Amino acid sequence: WESSPPVIRQPARSAKHARTPPEKKANQVNDAPQSIPDLHRLIENAPPADQDALEAARARQAILTKPAGALGRLEEIAEWLAAWQGRHPPSAERVQIIVFAANHGIAGRGISAYPSDVTAQMVANFGAGGAAINQLSNWLGASLEVIPLALDAPTGDITQQAAMDESACLEAWRAGMAALDSDADLVCLGEMGIGNTTIAAALSAALFGGSGDDWAGRGTGIKPGGKGSGDYRDYRITGACDVEHLTRLGRQVARIFGVN
Repeated sequence: WESSPPVIRQPARSAKHARTPPEKKANQVNDAPQSIPDLHRLIENAPPADQDALEAARARQAILTKPAGALGRLEEIAEWLAAWQGRHPPSAERVQIIVFAANHGIAGRGISAYPSDVTAQMVANFGAGGAAINQLSNWLGASLEVIPLALDAPTGDITQQAAMDESACLEAWRAGMAALDSDADLVCLGEMGIGNTTIAAALSAALFGGSGDDWAGRGTGIKPGGKGSGDYRDYRITGACDVEHLTRLGRQVARIFGVN
């Protein structure tokens, strides 16, 4: 992946968001998986949500001067954040946003209104500060990293083959782990790449059932009868979903799983 454009970093406004030192980041990936069985063990040993912090957050909600549920999803989010941070009250002082960008081989089938070259153009726009995520991260005072992944080497066409072999999938997972700021209170993950609607539909169908058509619409800029309006929604992963299915997807999807 040496030909990828450089990582784009938009620092947070506050000094308290200083990046994790390289030596600490190296320690974060000591347990990085070297095989699919390693990946299974890593997932199985992941720490659970902190129930004490969750109950403390719920108890706090109960004594506030407001009707129960008056703050809508904000209440659920506060409880979720407390549970997964393992503390109450939760904090969102240090927010990290990571966007992975990659190209998908299936885009060669004309499933999008735009060519794969647009992925690189969008990455350039991120670098120039012109995308919506740049404005949102500035508004939040969050750090932003946009990480391009071999944009000139699309993954395999998932209708014909796996997007990646096992080695490439594990490499992407480990790279995702390395991108994480372990001191972040909250990490927001995103991805960009022409053809990603199809990949998202395939992943959702594999996880939750149904077909690609149940999970994604026609796609940005596609009109009925126009380019990309064929049978792309039937391109999906079949069978029970497992970590091996990551090889059927894309580099940025595997890296997102690695961060999680």
